[in-house]
Amino acid sequence: MNPAVVIPVLLVAGAALVMHSWWQRRELVARLRRAWGVPLSPRRLDDDDAAEAWEELERGRGFAQGLDDRTWSDLDLDAVLATIDRTHTGLGRQMLYRRLRAATAWSDTPHLEQLAQRLGRDQRLREQVGVQLHSAGRSLGGGLWVITRPDLIQVRWWYWFFPLLSGTMIASAAVSPFEPRALLVVGALAVINLVVRMATAWQIPGLLAPIRQMGPLIRTAERLVRVPGMRDDEGDLVAREVKRLRPLRRIASWVSRDPVSSGEIVAGVYEYLNLLLVLDANALLLSAHHLRRLAPVLERVATWVGDVDVALTVASLRAEPRSWVVPRWTEETRTELAGVWHPLIEVPVGNDATLQGGVGMVITGANMSGKTTYLRSIGIATVLARSLNTCPATSWSGRRFQVRSLIGRSDDLSAGKSYYQVEAEGVVELLQESQRHTPTIFLLDELLRGTNTIERLAAGEAVLRALLDGHSHRSDNVVIVATHDGELVPMLRDLYQPWHFRETMEPEGLTFDYRRRQGPASSRTALALLEVAGAPPAVVTAARRRATELDEAQEEATRGRA
Repeated sequence: MNPAVVIPVLLVAGAALVMHSWWQRRELVARLRRAWGVPLSPRRLDDDDAAEAWEELERGRGFAQGLDDRTWSDLDLDAVLATIDRTHTGLGRQMLYRRLRAATAWSDTPHLEQLAQRLGRDQRLREQVGVQLHSAGRSLGGGLWVITRPDLIQVRWWYWFFPLLSGTMIASAAVSPFEPRALLVVGALAVINLVVRMATAWQIPGLLAPIRQMGPLIRTAERLVRVPGMRDDEGDLVAREVKRLRPLRRIASWVSRDPVSSGEIVAGVYEYLNLLLVLDANALLLSAHHLRRLAPVLERVATWVGDVDVALTVASLRAEPRSWVVPRWTEETRTELAGVWHPLIEVPVGNDATLQGGVGMVITGANMSGKTTYLRSIGIATVLARSLNTCPATSWSGRRFQVRSLIGRSDDLSAGKSYYQVEAEGVVELLQESQRHTPTIFLLDELLRGTNTIERLAAGEAVLRALLDGHSHRSDNVVIVATHDGELVPMLRDLYQPWHFRETMEPEGLTFDYRRRQGPASSRTALALLEVAGAPPAVVTAARRRATELDEAQEEATRGRA
């Protein structure tokens, strides 16, 4: 072809590619800018891999301070995570899940707070970081953590014969044109290599996908540390460790080749060579050797990339028009929260709370008045404050808490356990947790509602007292219990402060303002609802008369105990 024609065509094609790349980046930056600080509507978590980092890195390591399954479910933290998640990569979402589930204190990684503040201040920095993370995509991190645990990669002594088999096969094939008897060796080795391939087949497929993740991970880390503003002490350390991962990058580059995408002929040739030279088995041996040496480095680099994504999420949350506050941490036993709101409610109502070690709250009020939502709001704010140094409130001043809850219960049919047995076991677990020396908030909704009134009140009082004063030392715990049993208020008045949520009876039914108020609830909601619903007047009158008699008997019994 005429060079005078080819060269201009190549130049035009190259310029078009450059312009296309520039335009795509420009559009991406514009999308990132529009999404910054914009609240997301409540949503559900649809990512089965989100828990992977927590399961691989935390399970079995004795994470005594982590959130148990019941508390995670009670607070609906899957949905909370999905709603606050602004991460771009699978690694970022996994590290966000890990931080919340393991109850990792944000202060344990001080460089993250510094990074979050820089990202919040510097628009150019956050957009450059966002572009690199977005380019890596949600697929980054899937299955990766398995290979950070080299104990899962079994290398048997006979694996060391793989290179010898490959070398002998190459040498035999090379001399066979000159020595036909070498073909017998090639045939024998082909049979042996087939057996080797079958013997290692159970391990190779499960490792190929994680090993293929190493290349994109290392490439993303390299690009992030090159971004101006990312080379703090932690960034410099990661830059040095990325250089140590070059052997893994070469292995990942080889394993990531997909001959099938190149056509049937290339795929057939590759499979033939793989059979003759046991290429996959040699890659397994080589990667296992390097992973045993470099697994801790790989884990640190992967954690850093995920944490950068989390820091970007935290900075975006703080930029929202809603009240996301950075807590003011103190060592005082009294913690003050103002304007705590629930992130899964479209138009939430903020409420205050005073969390004093050794002091509890009894919350009363009608159904749907906001009692359970209040419990969950306190629990979610406590988890996010500890793990992300950011929580849904107008202010937080005080200490960090762990959270344990007993809110949603049901029969466990698979284990053959009744509702009450499940609840009783949950209560025992909370009592055991209360003996730890870690400040903990216990959230309970309708304690022991699976039994009769007398036993419920007696056991409820004993449990609620034990959670606060069943210690040989001064309790740092806080207990918040929502209940319809108003009798608990005078029974626990020396340890628990009474609060309530109010309802108003309108012609069309009950209305609520969802505001916490001091003192116990005093309204007769059930009787008022019966009357509005059209119950016979005689029934309503009889019910009110009996309620008055029971109130008087309760007051007299209380005075007698005093």
